[in-house]
Amino acid sequence: MPRNHVERLEEFREILVATRREGVRNVHHTRDAMRASGFQIGDGDGSSYGAKLKELQEEIEAVDRALEDEKRLALALERAAQPRRPIKPRIVKGT
Repeated sequence: MPRNHVERLEEFREILVATRREGVRNVHHTRDAMRASGFQIGDGDGSSYGAKLKELQEEIEAVDRALEDEKRLALALERAAQPRRPIKPRIVKGT
């Protein structure tokens, strides 16, 4: 069964979210490993990932907008494909 645009975008969004979560997890793991090894680091370490995190979040938000657009387009196509009921002529009685 061919997948539609919405399904593909949803799958792409899941990949981006998983990438974001993995990156954050790696930052915390690296920080914790460095502390366990005796490195003196501040709580702010991991900020180098901030730019990548921002980029990923912007991509996720772009996919969210694309999803909304595709859903709107699909709804419009669905409505256009529905058969229209014939309009009955209205009879107006003379006075």
